[in-house]
Amino acid sequence: MRFRISAVFVLFLMSALFVSPAWADGGPPFNPRQQPLPQSPYGMDIMGPGWQWTFPREEAWPRENGEIRVDLLDEAFQKSHEAGVRSARIAVWWCLTEPERDSYRWQELDVAFQIAQNYGMEIVPQIFYTPDWAAIGHDSGATCFDHENYPRNLPPQDWNDWSDFMAALTKRYGASGKNLVHNWEIWNEPDLLEFWYIPGDPWNANAPQYAKLVKLARAEVDRYDNGGNLLAGSLSDIYGANFLKRLMALEGDEDIRSDIDILTFHIFDEPERKLDGIRKALGENTFDMWVTEFNARQWDETVSAQDLQYFFDVLKRNGVTRSFWFMSWTSKWGPGIFLRDDPVWERQSFAPSPFYDTYQNQALIAQPPASPASQLPHQSALTRPQPVFTWQRPAPGSYAIAGYKLQVDNSLFRGRPYFQSPELDAWVPASLVNFLPLQIISGAGVAASPPAPQDVTPPTVAAISFQPTQALPPGRYFWRVAAVDVEGNVGAYSPVRTLFVSDGSERVFLPILGQLGPQ
Repeated sequence: MRFRISAVFVLFLMSALFVSPAWADGGPPFNPRQQPLPQSPYGMDIMGPGWQWTFPREEAWPRENGEIRVDLLDEAFQKSHEAGVRSARIAVWWCLTEPERDSYRWQELDVAFQIAQNYGMEIVPQIFYTPDWAAIGHDSGATCFDHENYPRNLPPQDWNDWSDFMAALTKRYGASGKNLVHNWEIWNEPDLLEFWYIPGDPWNANAPQYAKLVKLARAEVDRYDNGGNLLAGSLSDIYGANFLKRLMALEGDEDIRSDIDILTFHIFDEPERKLDGIRKALGENTFDMWVTEFNARQWDETVSAQDLQYFFDVLKRNGVTRSFWFMSWTSKWGPGIFLRDDPVWERQSFAPSPFYDTYQNQALIAQPPASPASQLPHQSALTRPQPVFTWQRPAPGSYAIAGYKLQVDNSLFRGRPYFQSPELDAWVPASLVNFLPLQIISGAGVAASPPAPQDVTPPTVAAISFQPTQALPPGRYFWRVAAVDVEGNVGAYSPVRTLFVSDGSERVFLPILGQLGPQ
């Protein structure tokens, strides 16, 4: 997005100043022109469109019906963010998203992905479940939620249907589209027959067909999300290690080792033993490793901080760089940060469980920046189509401020703005408003002193102004701004302000001098 920054001196600093990863050594270089991605290893399966991952709606059942509750969705992500969650794993059911060939339902994903991104969460879509119309030997017209009759665990009859869906998904949300998603997890627990079943295959021996899913997905990720990561595996902690061993043994056109960026698997108890099984199945192969489902079935909501710390220490020692707590609410799989609400959604707010504070003390490893103080436009101001937004620089948290997330929206849900489809979602780099002290160099003119090593924007810069280059259509808007530190932590947003945009036309009214009429 193009923009202008108003200041006395504007120096464009392109150097990478800060890198401070959480678990793993290294990490992506700091780029002041892009919002930093979270470096925290703490993620969560917050929600998604189906089964126990269903979105909150006006009607709890059937779950694909009724208006999506944007207010509850926002509350879930906001409270999860406040608990320290920095990555959101969101289930994407192929059968819900493309219920008929070439007919897509994007609304739920649009809203969920945007709200997650509003709070600085890195989005990880978990993509699985074949539509009835595409599955081998089926076209019954059943819905995704018909557990008894729906063939959602079968491969597609025409593999081009899977390629087409991955193309549509990555084109919409990857670097070529909304630029919201860059980690693509392929299927869920393909080692279990309830998720991936090949008719006629021996029990649990369907690795080559899963490899085909990965190969075709890889092609579309490379095409529409250049540089995006493909996450393969999503293996259960039941037969996952055996399935992984078969995957690693595939050769020739079925070999997917070079297609995998991140290997993913699940752990619900005995982490040391199960991680040892994964390592043995890998052999000499090495990948970045994430645990995309992680909990302890024997724990209740009062689990001790020491027990929780032990689990995460085991993951860290074994080279796991990110984990996703399963799930956000307490269920049969173990404690969640919200009270039990499984398998149906009730129309109520997200109430923190006793586990909330325990998880927060573990995961909230950095204090986010403070909230910026909005200055201009004033509340209910009438502005031109390209208003200048000004705010006070807030106090940093644990890390230096990298920039600001400015959002402008014109939509309401139940009378309140939730910024689920912002008209403007701008990244304003702090390094582009950098006032450096000048020094005189004898015989060489004026040069800038180097910046302070621990701050991108010096504290003397009190206010920051930003003017978008694109014009806002006339109407009523709501705006807010948040600071983001170099570790990708988004601070609290400023209180929402209303502004009114005029049509931008120029009118000149000349003063009238003297009397009108005959003299």
